[in-house]
Amino acid sequence: MADKPSRALVLYAAGHAALLGSSLDALASRASCGFLTLRSPTEEKSSTILELAQLLDVYDPKLSERFTGLRAAMVTLGFHVFQTNDFVNRAFGLLGFSDGNVQEASEFDLVFMHVRLEKLVAAVMEAAPIGSAISSRIHVSVILSYGSSSEADSDLNLLRPHQSYTMKAGDVRLHHPILLAQWQEGVTRVDLAKGFSFEEFMKHGGNLAMLAERFLHEVAFKLWKAPKYGA
Repeated sequence: MADKPSRALVLYAAGHAALLGSSLDALASRASCGFLTLRSPTEEKSSTILELAQLLDVYDPKLSERFTGLRAAMVTLGFHVFQTNDFVNRAFGLLGFSDGNVQEASEFDLVFMHVRLEKLVAAVMEAAPIGSAISSRIHVSVILSYGSSSEADSDLNLLRPHQSYTMKAGDVRLHHPILLAQWQEGVTRVDLAKGFSFEEFMKHGGNLAMLAERFLHEVAFKLWKAPKYGA
């Protein structure tokens, strides 16, 4: 557990999990990896809108009311990110990280970015190298989802032990989950996953699966804004 509250950067890319190359493997190798499961929609909706609604848990009151005054910013840039380093520097600035140092005050506690990742993850890791002041204070979550949700592969029924969400009411989709890797030096556990893929997370990921709508609660806990989910 960190001796000071963390600040969080969430990178979310929709429909890219099946197209991954090797660019995210380095992050997965130092992160705690697992899955976020989605509730099946009761009506036809865009898959991205459905995922965002559950990730942000928009059915509840605003974040600052739910999580002890949490200050959050959301940035969405569609499918293209240019001048990657400048973009990362701006996101870090919003969180109070500048020139490799941690400022006492920050404008936001959490920045949620809906982007096409490309080189963004590598730039974040370069800006927060292991052993730096920033790496122990920034909690990075990388979230990737599938563009398709057919039931042919990606079967979460194979996970053992079964998670508590499978016991509760609600139509939870047990295929094509969202892939999640979380990293903060000295805070998150490091599992045995060496690549960012469904198969690698199934075999070696340490986080198994939880409902997507509980994701922000877990992040808020790392920021000292909420009790541990399930505690």
